[in-house]
Amino acid sequence: AADVMTDLEAGRRIVTFGDVHGDIDALKNFLVTAQIMDESSSVEEPVWSGGDTICVQVGDILDRGDDELACFRLLTSLSRQAREAGGELIMLYGNHEALNCVGLFQYANPGGNYEFEHEVGVSIDSALGSNRWRLMYAGNQPSRWAAFEPGGLLAENLLANMKVAVVVGRTVFVHAGLTASHVKEYGSIETMNQAAADWVLHQHHGENDYEGHYDTVAQVVESAQKRARGATKKMPNCLGGGSGEG
Repeated sequence: AADVMTDLEAGRRIVTFGDVHGDIDALKNFLVTAQIMDESSSVEEPVWSGGDTICVQVGDILDRGDDELACFRLLTSLSRQAREAGGELIMLYGNHEALNCVGLFQYANPGGNYEFEHEVGVSIDSALGSNRWRLMYAGNQPSRWAAFEPGGLLAENLLANMKVAVVVGRTVFVHAGLTASHVKEYGSIETMNQAAADWVLHQHHGENDYEGHYDTVAQVVESAQKRARGATKKMPNCLGGGSGEG
């Protein structure tokens, strides 16, 4: 989707909603109520029913719930279908996406962490024939961190396609707020979104050690700290520096 869409035909329908926090049932209920998901379809095989509607999800899909990946799968499926139908479903970063990108998981639910272990971690173990890759993350939710870190498993296909802000019609959509300093620093919405995409597409901590060549616990801890520091230091200001609650 374009970052700025101001040339819209009269009467074009715009729908927006905020924090999902891993609640797949509430998400489906909203999408059906908003008439952009066929109520007879399932969360596993959703069907877009919104025609040329533009839907903006303004962040915080992650944390606090048990079905975060399922929510992302549902929304990304509808996003593809929306575009084919002449509509749009756009996902924005919230502060909880930024937190997860830099290894801060204090708001994650045990059920959500299990989802990442079951759907991500087990697959990595199988692909590598070992679980020693987990040492890089020093016990800090390795499956979740590997999925969301810059340059990680979901960086190219998911996170780089998310936006910090978009303009649709006469409205700016953003999570939490857009300040004058953001606009001054980046110059445009497009530049801001590109900065976020550039950051999330590249790892910032050096090489990965998938075989876990560490001699001491201190080395393991330092590896994870370096990973977190590298991503946080390079995080664009428009993503909030990887901290904050909302």
